[in-house]
Amino acid sequence: MKATFLAAMAAALTSAPLAEAAIITIAPGNVTASSQIGAPFDRQDDYLVDGSGLTGGQHTTAVQPNMWLSTGNGFGGIDPDPSVTFDLGAVYTISSFRVWNYNESPPNLTNRGVNGVSVLFGTTPALGSTVPGITNFAQADGLNTYAGQNFNAFAPFNARYIKFDINSNYGDTNTFYGLSEVQFDGVLVPEPGSLALLGLGSMGLLLRRRRSAA
Repeated sequence: MKATFLAAMAAALTSAPLAEAAIITIAPGNVTASSQIGAPFDRQDDYLVDGSGLTGGQHTTAVQPNMWLSTGNGFGGIDPDPSVTFDLGAVYTISSFRVWNYNESPPNLTNRGVNGVSVLFGTTPALGSTVPGITNFAQADGLNTYAGQNFNAFAPFNARYIKFDINSNYGDTNTFYGLSEVQFDGVLVPEPGSLALLGLGSMGLLLRRRRSAA
């Protein structure tokens, strides 16, 4: 019976259609920045995933209320360890992600954008792994046609939590760190209970076929 069950589960998994990667919807409140500038300037972390300022894949240069900005000199104090953490709400297999760096202009303040960065991930808030090969984000161009930067030259990984650990900006003397928008592409990883139910359903179908054949 055990062998039959395992065979049924394997058959179910191999015969089930593979889902295509899609943009993951991140719920409000599931983005946590180490700091952010609130009212009246209103440059909050939730704006990173709500699509504000983004049209047809291009991001506006209008900063408010479309971008995130950390506190800086004269605005809440310099953030000593800037970062942004995204809670995807469930475990996904991440195949790519796109970053629109800080795109405020005019005047051109894209030097507040993230430069040096490490991308950490994990299935729990403890994280524990780093996406290899990513050491910086390209500076925004300060135009309304800014299409961001796509990252996909890594092996797909499973994560619920992803953290941008920021090391530097592009030279802003007030030590602000900012981003405009972030999107992750992935496929939901089924819960173990769902896989078990799928296997049981497949085993039931096999038993019915055997009885019919008999």
